Amino acid sequence: MMADMFEDKQVQPWIDSLKELFRNGHQNYKNLLQMEQDILQIGHFLEDFSNLKYALDVSAIVACTDTNGKIIYANDKFCELSKFSRKELIGNDHRILNSGHHDKQFFVEMWNQIRQGEVWEGEVKNKAKDGSYYWVKTTIVPLKDLTGNTVMYIAIRTDISEGKNAQEKLITALQNDYRHVVTSMQNLIFKVIKDKNGQFVYTLNEGKLAYELGLEKEKMLNKSLKDIFSEELQLMLEKYYCEAFLGRQLSYNYSFRGRQLLTYLSPIVSDGKVVEVIGCMSDITELHQAKQEVEFLAYHDSLTSLPNRRKLNEDLNHIIEKSQNNNDRFALFYIDLDRFKHINDSFGHSVGDCLITKVSSMLKKAIGNNSRLYRFAGDEFIIIFPQMKNHEEAMIKAKQILLLFEQSINLSNQLEINATCSIGISLFPEHGETSEELIRNADAAMYAAKTYGRSTYKMYEEEICQSQEKALLIEYHLRKAIDQNEFELYFQPKIDLNTKEMNGMEALLRWNNEELGSIPPDTFIPIAEETGLILKIDRWVLEKACEQNKKWNDSQFFKPMKVSVNISPLHFRTPKFQQVVQQVLEQTELDPNLLEIEITENSFMNQTEECIECLNDLRKMGITVAIDDFGKGYSSLNYLRKFPIHALKIDRTFIHEVSRNMDDIAIVKAITLLAHELNLKVVAEGIETKEVIDVLEEIGCDEIQGFYVSKPLSKNEFENLIKQNTNQNFIL
Repeated sequence: MMADMFEDKQVQPWIDSLKELFRNGHQNYKNLLQMEQDILQIGHFLEDFSNLKYALDVSAIVACTDTNGKIIYANDKFCELSKFSRKELIGNDHRILNSGHHDKQFFVEMWNQIRQGEVWEGEVKNKAKDGSYYWVKTTIVPLKDLTGNTVMYIAIRTDISEGKNAQEKLITALQNDYRHVVTSMQNLIFKVIKDKNGQFVYTLNEGKLAYELGLEKEKMLNKSLKDIFSEELQLMLEKYYCEAFLGRQLSYNYSFRGRQLLTYLSPIVSDGKVVEVIGCMSDITELHQAKQEVEFLAYHDSLTSLPNRRKLNEDLNHIIEKSQNNNDRFALFYIDLDRFKHINDSFGHSVGDCLITKVSSMLKKAIGNNSRLYRFAGDEFIIIFPQMKNHEEAMIKAKQILLLFEQSINLSNQLEINATCSIGISLFPEHGETSEELIRNADAAMYAAKTYGRSTYKMYEEEICQSQEKALLIEYHLRKAIDQNEFELYFQPKIDLNTKEMNGMEALLRWNNEELGSIPPDTFIPIAEETGLILKIDRWVLEKACEQNKKWNDSQFFKPMKVSVNISPLHFRTPKFQQVVQQVLEQTELDPNLLEIEITENSFMNQTEECIECLNDLRKMGITVAIDDFGKGYSSLNYLRKFPIHALKIDRTFIHEVSRNMDDIAIVKAITLLAHELNLKVVAEGIETKEVIDVLEEIGCDEIQGFYVSKPLSKNEFENLIKQNTNQNFIL
């Protein structure tokens, strides 16, 4: 997916430009694919930087160390300059390169600075494996995780040996009046003195860079700062020159005429007094651009170029501080696309990425210049509306955003997606005074909006947070329910309407937790499906139901009956669910003809071929399949024809009023006639009155179940029911 992100049309042009710039300046850019693998192994903090691999590899020396200073990554330029192989460098620390030029305090100060999470810059003299020396301009960046802890350091270096050697040669050359030495140098070499008026005046400027910058000798020699530079640049340079005339060696960089320049100043002392300052200026434009690119990707999403979660946290803290000082209010919108995973699973991640990009563009245009849009994660966006005064303003803006999604969104290949979103809103300061509180409460409000049917918005309320906390508590205990034997199966009889005999039972899951008490299935099943725990739970139900039915069918009190087990649609997104069923049957030794799988209509959505293959395999094994809650979802005559289905279970909402409501009677009759034409059985569930049974008998329904016949029974209760009705015949 990362590669797809960087193909985005919004990001690619400046990436291509950056690549071209580095290609023009450097020739050695081999082993690109290997470098990509190396960077990806460093950790998720470098994943966003993968598209800089080419630029950094050809323009800079790159190394990564762990927090103890051990080298964990070295690029080709590092190996080439140091003369050490990558194998010799990895696992070592930088002492392997120690030239002895710097004292111990130099490195102590460097480590103190980066351990405090600050970026360190400086120049270091190193010793190569062959004994030669070289200088590098070094920038060390501590990389932090989202909790603020440093996890590694990345060092970006550029070889400045030429400049440093030039500086050393310059001093010798000037002392011996060999000015011609500097004229052939790539850098700009200059000398500054103070005239009698205290003005800084250039008495020397040589080197090829002087001509590239338009600062050739006649334009700079014997000129003061105000004769050459703008007032802003003049003031900056004066500050550095003053420091140098106090006897300090220093370096600094700045932008001039489209170039990024790095300058070293060295004071010349005579009789204890600084009489002049020698400067050496280098062009570091390429390195500077690479650093800017790294910074951009550290704080921006690579797919949409929107600011990311790290940038949000920084900005939000600043906005909160400013709002507190000015007694301002603002709103935070948490936006999540509805059913985005379904879109990804159905159409592929490339379509999902395209949708995310389109939505980000829509939101960017709609929110205005004063607001800030962030891609928080996946299909989640956050918008900050500064100085939004009240609930009414927030609700108006939320409605405007929802209107954006009323039209279908055109994607590539003439594909149109009807996407919606859910919005949660928190206001500062009443809904939180920290970034964590505001984001958490807006997130809770967004989930409440999804609960209310999606494509809507919700303002944060305390009750919302309590509801979400309860859901999290249920999830916590649900993860341990199987291991702690908290689940139990109940069984509800199914009656043949023609013979009035029990011909099967449905296995129903019940959960009783010591802390939470009895939790209804309609409360914990959606949480189990959302978290993926339903896969493990359904496997447990299938095993226990088959195991129990095997025992009952081996008993003298029971005649062979089918047990029906509900299976979540999530199983049809996993490969080879039929193999799971086969393993359970082999494990429990239950006859496959005594098992029925109940699935909902949603199991078929956009998975036709996989479902057909799975259901055909189940039928070959002897297992029957029924569609549960038929008529509730996206009913389609097409899948009734194509899918190997044994029975339809009519949704209970049609059954409740079937004895009084003519429309419901017509619907049930139509379903029954259709099913019988297709050789399918019809099962009615939710039977609560004798009048309903009479209507269903007249219509021709095949099987019934419900509280009028029997409520769901525990294992012992079910066994007692069978023993009391040895012929398994029920008077209805």
